[in-house]
This record gives sequence, structure tokens and C-alpha cells, in this order.
Amino acid sequence: MLKATLIFALVGAAFGLPTGDQKVINGDFAESGAYPWQVSLQNPSGDAYWHFCGGSVISQNYIMTAAHCQKLPSRVTVYAGSVDKFNGGERYTVETFLAHPSYDSSSISWDYGIIKLADQLNFGNTNIAPIAIPSFESSDAQFTGAGHTSGWGYIYYEAQSDPDNELPNMLRYADISILSDTQCTNYWGTSYQSESMICAGGGALSNQGVCMGDSGGPLVQEINGVKTLVGATSWAPSSCTTKLPCGWAKLSTVRTWIINNTDLQ
Repeated sequence: MLKATLIFALVGAAFGLPTGDQKVINGDFAESGAYPWQVSLQNPSGDAYWHFCGGSVISQNYIMTAAHCQKLPSRVTVYAGSVDKFNGGERYTVETFLAHPSYDSSSISWDYGIIKLADQLNFGNTNIAPIAIPSFESSDAQFTGAGHTSGWGYIYYEAQSDPDNELPNMLRYADISILSDTQCTNYWGTSYQSESMICAGGGALSNQGVCMGDSGGPLVQEINGVKTLVGATSWAPSSCTTKLPCGWAKLSTVRTWIINNTDLQ
């Protein structure tokens, strides 16, 4: 039952519900420039665009996201440089979208995606900047404790057509506790795969989490004084309840794959 709950959430995020405004549950509004690595992946729709996933700038040419956010490059634009996902930012064309070869949509494992842009990001814009990926020295033990996530996913969600679904327009962020693999397994059993996943949030005292529309976005932790992208938003409970932890694709596992498929060194 838990596994089915996870899959339901990701299908909604992968196909991009036509809702326009989506964000982190119970997070706070992000100030302009506070999360310069955060981008929105958007579908063109007539003269407008629909946000369907998030991503993180890792270099002037590449975006890190989730494999389940993959679409044809011609159907995706990357929107960067603004906390308002439709105003004040810059739009970039996608050249390629690469999903990890081991990505499994049925188990939501190895949920890593890399976007190569057709044109370089404008790092002269102070609201666009890269975030570091985990170093070779990083260990799993560092990925517990305080973390931060951000995105434009639902703040309140009951069902796809529920009139009470709340969908504001501005980027939100949340401080969220990253759990140990043992804690994550206690919640999700064998659905949680520690090699390629991190989970965070959940429990009686938690009131923050991610939901559809946040997929592909960042989980950030400060490691040795450096803000580091430790995860890409991957899955959440289908009801987006904050009483259960959500999942991120663990970047430290695939550092070599990221290096080999980008311009990072």
C-alpha cells in the first residue's frame, strides 16, 4: 500500500497537473535571490507556460532534476532567475534530457535526470548561480540532520480536482529534517532503497513536506560550510500528508555519473 501511494504522487508530478501555481507544503516565501540555483521546468502551452517540475543549476550549461520529469527537449523550457515562476526570470531552451540508465519508474529508484541547455545560463544575473554537488569525500552520515528544500509544488492538496487545493505562484522553501536510512526504512519498508534515496520530514511534529510540482527540485545541506545539493525531489505520499517522510534521489551515489555527463570536474 505504501509503495502504491508513492507511485501515485510521482505520476501526478511527472505529467504536470495543469494547475499553474504549485509549491512546498507549509513552507515560507523565498526572498528574491535566496535560492539562485532553483529553476522551473515548464511546458509551452499556446502563448503561456505550465510549470511541471523543478531543478537545480549545477553549472552554466547543466541542470540537475529527477528522471521522472523527463519530456522531449522540444517540449521543455528552463525558467531561471526569479522566485515568481512566470515573471521576472529568464527562459532557456533544452538541448538534451538524460535519465539515469538504472531509473526504475515502478520502484522510483535511481531517479536522476540531467538537462543540458542549448545556451549558457546568464551568471551575470545575480539571481542565477550554481550549487555544489557532493564531494567524493562526502559520506552518507553527513546526510542527516538539518536540510532545506524549495519549490513551486502544492501547499495544500486533497485530490486533483479539489476546489480547496491551494496553488500560490511564488517559490517556497522549508527547513526539513533529513532522516537516517533506518528511520526511512521504518516508515516505508522495502519501498525505501537507501542506495539511491534520502528521506526527510514526517512524524508527529513535522508540518512540512513536498508535493506534486516540487519534483526534481533541491534538497540542500551545508557541508563543511558549503551549500551542497544532496538530493533531487523524487516522491511524496499521494495525499501529500506531512506526517510521512518524502523522498529525494541521493546525489552522492551518482557523483561519477554526473561528472561524466556534464562539464563538472
